[in-house]
This record gives sequence, structure tokens and C-alpha cells, in this order.
Amino acid sequence: MSSNLRRRLAVAGVGVPLCALLTYAGGVVFVTGLGAAAALGYREFAAMMRGTGTRVLALPGAVAAFLFPFAVFAGGIEGGGAYAAGLMLGLPALALATVDLSERPMRAAACTTFGVFYVGGLLALGVPLREGGLLLPAGGDAGAGRMAGTLLFFLPIVITWLADTAAYVGGRALGKRPLAPRLSPNKTVAGAVCALLAGIATAVLYPRFLLPDVWVLDIVSTLAFGLVVTGLAIIGDLAESALKRECGVKDSSGLLPGHGGMLDRLDSILWAVPAALLFLVFA
Repeated sequence: MSSNLRRRLAVAGVGVPLCALLTYAGGVVFVTGLGAAAALGYREFAAMMRGTGTRVLALPGAVAAFLFPFAVFAGGIEGGGAYAAGLMLGLPALALATVDLSERPMRAAACTTFGVFYVGGLLALGVPLREGGLLLPAGGDAGAGRMAGTLLFFLPIVITWLADTAAYVGGRALGKRPLAPRLSPNKTVAGAVCALLAGIATAVLYPRFLLPDVWVLDIVSTLAFGLVVTGLAIIGDLAESALKRECGVKDSSGLLPGHGGMLDRLDSILWAVPAALLFLVFA
């Protein structure tokens, strides 16, 4: 076993149970975990931006990203929207007050706001999946609700993980035609097709065995759910590849040995989790 694989397994062996425990705990514990991931992801984004010579608001942006899940937890989607509107006003004002004109304060404000929304805002949409009781009848058992919320939150994440694994295996075995050679030369059309098939299969089987009493989508809607979540997860992966190529880096950081940085772990999840939430809300 290579040393890199050992590091990857060691990080996963700690990280996956920790994420599961925080999600099952729910409430402030869960939201704090999401906020910490958002803050770390934003710090990596800020560091990459600084590497291109672009000024960003590092500490204020990290704090704003950390607090985004709390805003959604406290006020729901409406509270998150009000918080977002406040950031749209506050971050440019802060940049104008603290960034010299020669360092382009409005560009700094734009990059900071995008980073906060992209990492903190998208990740905060996981709060309603875990805490919103989307599939539960009113007055249901609290213990069952906690487990159902945990399993529902992990549904798009498990879809992403298994789709990513299928893309890697299928791409190596069958891949010849590049999917997006300018962004990620190692990704192939065959790998993407394998990812979509695995994601759709997971979307069908996961609720059937783990959420049989609360899953409300029929088979056609479930297939569409898997297609949408997996497709957007693939785009999220490509989006982060584009960001790293723009910034001239291989990984967003070295925070997680063998895995890269927090953004490298969140790339697809940042798109898959909101996709799952929006599909369940509006389907």
C-alpha cells in the first residue's frame, strides 16, 4: 500500500465518522461543523485569490462564511436570504473602508462576496436537509426524525462519493475521450457516464433501504433526482478544477493529507447538496 493511500485512508477513517457524529447530533453542533468547513473552505479560496494578486478580505470573509449556516438555522431560507442581503451591503462597505484604491476595493469586495456565497452560502443549504424535517410528518418521533434528517443530509453526499468512485474506475477502464480537457485532462466522457449511472442507482437504492418510510418521490422523480444531483456534482468538480487552473495550483491546500484541501473535498458537494434541497422542495 502506498504512503499516499495510507494517508487518504487515515484521513477518511477520522473524517467520515466525525462528520456522521456531528450530523447525527444536529442542532448547533451540526451547524458549527458546517460553519467550520465553510470558514476553512473560504480561507483556501482567499489564499488562491491572493496568489493571483487579487486582494480579498480574508478574516471578515471567513467569519461571514462561518456564520452563514447559523443564519439559515436561525431563520430558515428567509433568514439566509436576509443575511445574504446584509453581506451584499456590508462587504463592499468594509472593502471601501479598509482597502486602498490602488488595491481595487470593489474587486476585493466582489471576490470576497463570491467566495463567502460560494462556500458558506451553498453549504448552508445543507441545514434544511438535516434540520427542516422535509420528509417527516408533523409530530413525529424525535429519535426517528434525527436519524431521518441525518440520512437525508448524507443522501447527496453518498451519491457524490459513489459517483466519483464510479467515474474514476470507469474512466480508467473505458475512458478515451476527454470530458473537459482544458479544465481537467484526466476526466473522460466514459467516466462521466459511469458517474451518472452510479449516482442514479444510488438515488434509487439509498432511500429504498435507508429511508423507506419517509421517501415520498415516485420512481420517475427519484431517477430525475439522481440525474440532477449527480450532474450538478460533476459540474461542481469541473468548476473547482477551473478555479484551481486560474490560480495555478494543484490542490486548494494541504490541509487533508492525501486529499488536498477542504475545497477539494467540498467541490462536488457544494453543488449536490443545494440541488438535492431544491429538488425536494419544489418537486
